[in-house]
Formats: sequence, C-alpha cells, structure tokens
Amino acid sequence: LKTLSLNKEFRAKYNAHLKNQNDRRSRETNAREEGREEGREEGREEGIAIGEERGKAEGIKEGKIEMAKNLLLARIDVEAIAKASGLSIEEVKKLQK
Repeated sequence: LKTLSLNKEFRAKYNAHLKNQNDRRSRETNAREEGREEGREEGREEGIAIGEERGKAEGIKEGKIEMAKNLLLARIDVEAIAKASGLSIEEVKKLQK
C-alpha cells in the first residue's frame, strides 16, 4: 500500500514537472513570436519612413525640373535657371535637349 502511494505521489510530481516544462516552453515560444512581430512592425515602420523621405526628395527634384523646363520655354538664361532652381548648369542644359 505504501509503495502504491509513493507511485501515485511520484506520478503526480512527475506530471506537475512535465506541465511546468511545457508551460515554460510555451511562454518562451510566445515571447519569441512577440519579439519577431515587434521586429517586423519596426521594420515596416522604418521602411515606410524611408519610402516617404525618398518620395519627398523625388517630388522636390521633379518640381525643380518642371520649373527649369518652364523657364527654358520662357527663354531665361541657363545660369539664371540653375541658380533659381538649384539644379546644376549641366542638368539644365540636358533639359534643353
């Protein structure tokens, strides 16, 4: 009877030990997944910010080019256009062609 009682007690402790191990693994897995998701979200936000900056820079450049083209049509001097637009003289000359 004492041996049977010890076996039940041992099994209960063993089962509790297994449950604790499984719970720990589950918490670790969840923590890793949460970390990965946070990393993905940070990456997305950084990518969006970079894209916005590139878009702004491209838009500014396009605006300068459009202004230079309009000034060329008005027969304004290339050097004056370069100075007014912020484009180089070479860039303005390329727009003439």
